Formats: sequence, C-alpha cells, structure tokens
Amino acid sequence: MDMLDYGDYPDDGDYPDDLYNMMGGMGGDYGDYGDYADYGNQKMEPPTYAELVTECMIPTLQQGAAMLSHLVFFCISINIVAQVGMPSVVVHILSIAVGFTSVAMVFENLILHIIYLSVLGYTLLLITSLLDIKQKGAYVGVGLVCYLIFWEFFIAEPAEWHRIRGVQMVLVMKLISLAFDCDHGVVKEMPDIVQFYGYVFFPGTVIYGPWMSYSTYCKLTNIPIVNFNWVCSLFLTCVKAMLCLLISTCIATTIFLTYDYRWLHAYRDALSFRFSHYFISYLSSLTCIASGLGFKSNSDSTTWDYPVSKPSLVEIPRSLVEVVTNWNLPMHTWLKTYVFKTTKQFGNFTAILMTYAASSLLHGLNFQLAAVLLSLGLYTYIEYVFRKRLSEIYSACIQAKRCKKCEHKYTSSNVFVILINILFGALAMFHLAYLGVMFDSDPEKEEEGYDMSHTLAKWSELGFASHYVAIATYIFYWLIK
Repeated sequence: MDMLDYGDYPDDGDYPDDLYNMMGGMGGDYGDYGDYADYGNQKMEPPTYAELVTECMIPTLQQGAAMLSHLVFFCISINIVAQVGMPSVVVHILSIAVGFTSVAMVFENLILHIIYLSVLGYTLLLITSLLDIKQKGAYVGVGLVCYLIFWEFFIAEPAEWHRIRGVQMVLVMKLISLAFDCDHGVVKEMPDIVQFYGYVFFPGTVIYGPWMSYSTYCKLTNIPIVNFNWVCSLFLTCVKAMLCLLISTCIATTIFLTYDYRWLHAYRDALSFRFSHYFISYLSSLTCIASGLGFKSNSDSTTWDYPVSKPSLVEIPRSLVEVVTNWNLPMHTWLKTYVFKTTKQFGNFTAILMTYAASSLLHGLNFQLAAVLLSLGLYTYIEYVFRKRLSEIYSACIQAKRCKKCEHKYTSSNVFVILINILFGALAMFHLAYLGVMFDSDPEKEEEGYDMSHTLAKWSELGFASHYVAIATYIFYWLIK
C-alpha cells in the first residue's frame, strides 16, 4: 500500500525573533497591526486601503527586506567564491564564517546551543565511524533526540526553546541524514571537520531551512556560471516571498473582520499561518538559489529553481494527502527516506506511526503540535483508504493521489469525477481551517508556545467538528469496505 507520500507535517512557524516582531506577534515595531489579528470572534472595521498600505504594507516590506538582505548577500558571496574556482576548503571555511555570523546576528548568545548540538552530532558520527558501527543513523538519531528532549525539559527556558527550535530541527535533520548516508554509501567517507561545519553552518539553510543533504551541499564546489536565468529566478522568488509576507501580515488578518462567524475566523487564522509558512519557504528557496544551488543544466542553458513548498496545491487541494506532501517538500523527502523506508520492515502501520512520531519529536514535545500531527495522520489515513475504496467500487479517478496512468472507467475528465474531487478538496480545506486555527497571533502565548488548554479551547469553539467528520468518514468506510 503506497501511501507514505504524505509522511510529514512541516514546521509550525519556528521563526527567529525578528520575524515574530515583523508579524506583530511579539510586540515589535508593528504591534499595532497585531490588533487586526487579535480580534477573537468580534466584528471589527477593516482598515482603509490607504491605512493598509502606509501603516502595514510599506513597513512590513522594509523590515522584510532588511531581514533577508544580509543573508542573501552572504549566500551570493559564497556563490562568487565558488565561481572563481577557489579550492573547496575555502568555500567550506567561508560557509562556516558567514553562517556562524548569520546565526549570531539573529540569535545572539543562543548560538551556543547550536554549537553544543553540532559538537555532539560530530562526536557521535566520529565514534560510530571509528567503531565501524553499521547503523550510524539509528544511533545518531536516538542520541540527538534524547539530547533535545533533555535540553527542552531540564535546561532551556520555554521562550528560548521556542525561539531556536526551528534551527535545531534543521540541524538534527542534517546530522541524521548524514549518518544514514554514510551507512548506505551515499557519502563515501566521513567528512572532515571543515567540511562538516561548512555543511552545518551553510548560510543558505542554517536559519530558515530547508533541510538539504550533504551531497547537495557539496555541489557548491561545482556550480555553473550564473546567467540571466539565475537573476530572474532570484528576483521572482524574492517577489513571491514578499507577496506571501504581505498576505500573511497585512491582508489575511484583515479579511472577514465585519463578519461574526467562527468558521470564517478560523479560515482567516489558518490562512495567515499558511502564508507565513510560504514566506519562509520562498525565503529559504531564495537563499539556496543565491548560493548557486538548485541548478539544472542542459545543452542549451542552465536554469535555477529550489522548490520548498507548492502553495497552489495546498490552497486549492485535491486531498489532505496532497497538502502534506507539498507543504514542505524537503522535509517530506527526509521523512520518507530516513524514517519511513527505514521502519517499513516492521509494517506499513508502524512505519506511518514512526514517521509522524519523528516529525513530532523534531518539532519538540508540544501538545499543540502533537495534537495537530496525530489528527493529521488519522485524517490522511482515513481519507486515503476511504477514497481508495470508493475508487474501486465505482472505477472512478477519485483516489487521494492523482493517477499516474489512469485505468479507471471514469477518468479525471468526467464531470462527476471532477465534482467529487472538488467536494473532497473542499473537505480538505475545512480540515485545514480547523487544524490551523490555533496558530493565531497571541502575543502572550506565542513567545513560549501554545499549551494544551489553548489547543482544546480553540477546537472547542468549533465544536470539534472536524474530528467528528473524520470519525463519521471512517465509520462509513468501515461499512463499505
């Protein structure tokens, strides 16, 4: 049963402090605009177009540009050094220097925790390599996850943990993937300390992600000469990032203000959260492209693209399966490659359970995230088996995943098939609004993360409707299977 293309749920907004300030989430320069997001279920007058432009859009763009400019500059500097043919060790050293500087600029003294984690990861890799242990990935993974759990519960302040956990998540994913790649022979030998820390602190991924494999990072030493396609890709990705930031910060938070209807408010909160994620996704794509990665060369020309998320397939989904697959493409690849395939020998259900458990652990032991991930895992499983069964009964192309080579009697061009897929897509949007409603901008809770009472209160306001729908769907599937 091939269903683990939805084996992940991505980051939950683990963004640096300056990004929270920009979005009005921590009382920054634009805290006044947080009022538009802190409306509860009240009717409010939306801002005028002039107020929206002058008091939110322009300041947001200015701070967004200031936030990403130094990081893009650092990435382009690595690109230039690689272009002029400098020895690979120089590229690695520069990656360490500018990556370390970027982290220090954003997180200040919290960079020490990143250093501790990287030292632990390198030590575990070195020990398992010297002892010629055949399952480096498993040992390194367990060791790093235990360290994170211990640090979260016994050492870190909640506010510090919430602020830096996104960076730690990407770092742990890098370390575990490197260990598994050494096991599988993808990486032929253990990287030396300069190569290792160049990979760990690579500025294109160290702060905002995405995860990238060590083999992809090593392409930095052999990137093609940049051309007009590179400039266009850089510009378009930057425009997309800024557009998503504007929608999340200034537009999504102001729609439906005159309507006193809980589900419209839920959709608005979830929409703002999703576009904040798209902003980070495009920003991470921008830094990777600026570094010269994501190139595709053919006989005619070279193009650049480094997709992290596909917003169109999330906002207008065919299914929840499609949503979680396209929400965070690199993390989906990581979970499928290093968790699902590794645990599949114990059975599909165990592999699915381990995939969602790994995603939860990487994001931190937080009830809000655990509840969302567990719900999402159950929803996608129910949707998959239910639509698969309906597809078999009616020989119609209505499965959760698009057919690669459709052999159904009623194909995707059939009008009834189109209508049914639209209905399932609307159901997926309903579930997304419900699951995303607790990711609102509450300044008092956002700094330390949301607890169980916040999650249950938000879902209670919506009558736990999404869970009841999922249960009813599964009962119906059980009756027809």
